[in-house]
Amino acid sequence: MTMTTWCALALVLSLTHPSTPQSTVSKAQSDADLKELSSYTLTMETLNKVDRAMRAAVVEIKKDPKFIEAKKIEAELEALKKKEEPTESDDKRVEALERRLDALDDDGMNMSDAQTIGQMAAKVEKYPPMMAGLRSAGLTAREYAKFMMAVLQAGLTAGLQKSGALKEIPPGTNPANVKFMLDHEADFQKMQAAWAGLEK
Repeated sequence: MTMTTWCALALVLSLTHPSTPQSTVSKAQSDADLKELSSYTLTMETLNKVDRAMRAAVVEIKKDPKFIEAKKIEAELEALKKKEEPTESDDKRVEALERRLDALDDDGMNMSDAQTIGQMAAKVEKYPPMMAGLRSAGLTAREYAKFMMAVLQAGLTAGLQKSGALKEIPPGTNPANVKFMLDHEADFQKMQAAWAGLEK
């Protein structure tokens, strides 16, 4: 199970664009996060730790009774939706299963309302499978959150630079991290593909 990319990207944008409305985060907190990210340097050592943590977390998630229940529901939903002529009873069953699946998803590591590195770390700390994975790799929740934020911040900048849409690195983004993302693009793609495979 990986962090929802769009939620994380939205968090990066809220940190890197001060004009973004922030209902619960002060400018001082936003500036502090930007300062912390700008002085943080991505390394292969930490990337490998995160890789180990994600793999270990997936193993833990697969033991979770809620995960097992969700997989059974998904299989039943797939079978019901393949029916050529579903009955009214089938439709009601689909609705009930989808509601239950949504409830199970809400128990996961939802980052949608995290607006700072600290808030993201706090969300991670409340999700036992992820914490078990991080502990096995020798990482704290804050280290993980900071790493992921730096990856997304630098990755977004690197992507815009490659496309020609961005000429200069924005303030608050560590240039070394942008270079790291460009130099290790293949490594990230390989790891993401491996994580996706583990989730299945």
